[in-house]
Amino acid sequence: MTNLKIIKKFLKFQKRKKIRFFYIGFILFGYILGTLYPFAPLSSVKKHSSPIASENLIIAKDLKKSLENKNFILINVHTPYEGEIEKTDLFLEYDGIIAGKDRLPEDKSAQIILYCKSGNMSEKALVTIKSLGYTNVKHLVGGMDSWKKAGLEVLDLSKLSDEVLPEEGFTLPISWGDIAPKLIESGVIDKEKFEKTVAMGDSEKVVFMGKSDIPIKINAQNSQFVVDLLWALGLAQKSLVYEEGPMGKEYKDKAGQFASTGGWTLAKGNAMSHYNKHDLIPLTPEQHKKVMDIAGNVYRPCCGNHTAFPDCNHGMAALAAIELMVSKGLSDEEIYENVLKLNSFWFGGSYITTATYFARQGIAWSEVDAKEVLGSQYSSSQGAMQIAKMVGPIPYGEQSGGGCGA
Repeated sequence: MTNLKIIKKFLKFQKRKKIRFFYIGFILFGYILGTLYPFAPLSSVKKHSSPIASENLIIAKDLKKSLENKNFILINVHTPYEGEIEKTDLFLEYDGIIAGKDRLPEDKSAQIILYCKSGNMSEKALVTIKSLGYTNVKHLVGGMDSWKKAGLEVLDLSKLSDEVLPEEGFTLPISWGDIAPKLIESGVIDKEKFEKTVAMGDSEKVVFMGKSDIPIKINAQNSQFVVDLLWALGLAQKSLVYEEGPMGKEYKDKAGQFASTGGWTLAKGNAMSHYNKHDLIPLTPEQHKKVMDIAGNVYRPCCGNHTAFPDCNHGMAALAAIELMVSKGLSDEEIYENVLKLNSFWFGGSYITTATYFARQGIAWSEVDAKEVLGSQYSSSQGAMQIAKMVGPIPYGEQSGGGCGA
């Protein structure tokens, strides 16, 4: 074979080799491309684009930093309830924003941050709120899921009612003793009227037997029984409250016209014939003074008056509970804690709302200062309404309170 033929054969082999490499490379490229971008109908392959501008987005770490010096409205728009981020101001379902627009701030330039679980609902909510004319709105990218991925806590307040109103109720550190028999004997309670009016189970009926070792317990089932029996005691018991408080001073001539006095219809004869007349709980002058001091710091959400002005049934019932606890030598702190337990069952919705307010500030219900919560800022009707306004409707727990009647 000549040198020329050898050269031509070699060049022909190299050409076939290059073609093989080209095809192998093409196949490999196609495989890799198919792995990264699975085949789909052309009509469904679209370039992703979000309708939300970058200035309307916030990520979890930036929201967390902003919460340290919060100057915006934080709204949970997720439905149904699946938790919340600390310092949330209100719930407004993403698909109910137009109907609930009155709950949004009046100032259209107010800063608002929205969030949901994944970011989908809050993105839709942002578009809706902007359509209402709001100019400073953001939503949390990735929602609560991204918040948790950043190592931050999502609060689940759906079980908060179990802390405020446990199913088993509360047992107070005081007993009924022979109070019920004495109230019946003195005519403060007409037993027949009481039994017809007040629902009682076997454990409540035993109280009328006067066994001194029966502790005062309150739960959802017997809360009306507890308030009515304590109401009768508070009405009849001699108290400094009725001498030096508003009902003994500026309203002395009208003392029988309040819901707590004129409203007590379960006595034999006129309720005022028993008002401030009986020494059912022996108290020293110092103890009477202590009762009045504590009563002046205890409010209830049904009215704007403190317990040293017991113009309703809950006020008189709380007064009686304070008198019983003072007579047993309990500390002020213990007394406030136990009165709060009573109030919680008498006004369940109000205190679940208050517990929600504290939880969003990072304060557990078990850690609140009972005296502070029983004060006018939280427990007067005006205070409770203000807290309810700040918290807004909640998607869990009771929404109602107790009434002032026998």
